[in-house]
Amino acid sequence: MQENILQIIPGTDWVAVFDENGEESAQSLICFAVVESAGKREVRPMIANGKQISFADTLPGFVRVEELDAFEDEEEDEEEEEEDDEE
Repeated sequence: MQENILQIIPGTDWVAVFDENGEESAQSLICFAVVESAGKREVRPMIANGKQISFADTLPGFVRVEELDAFEDEEEDEEEEEEDDEE
């Protein structure tokens, strides 16, 4: 199935979130792409994957796309909970 990128939109301040052995990690988006495939259009996230740019949603462990600030806030909340549990 052929995919055609119709438009590229900057992905500034957005991350792709991946599950790596139960831990979440984030990778900055390069852009969002408006993609047409089989008559359907959708917006898909893209990241730099080595020397290539790939659709994040096709990579192993992909969970979701999230604003960077929201992801960082979640990380801080988890760290605070872990500290509280240790006390």
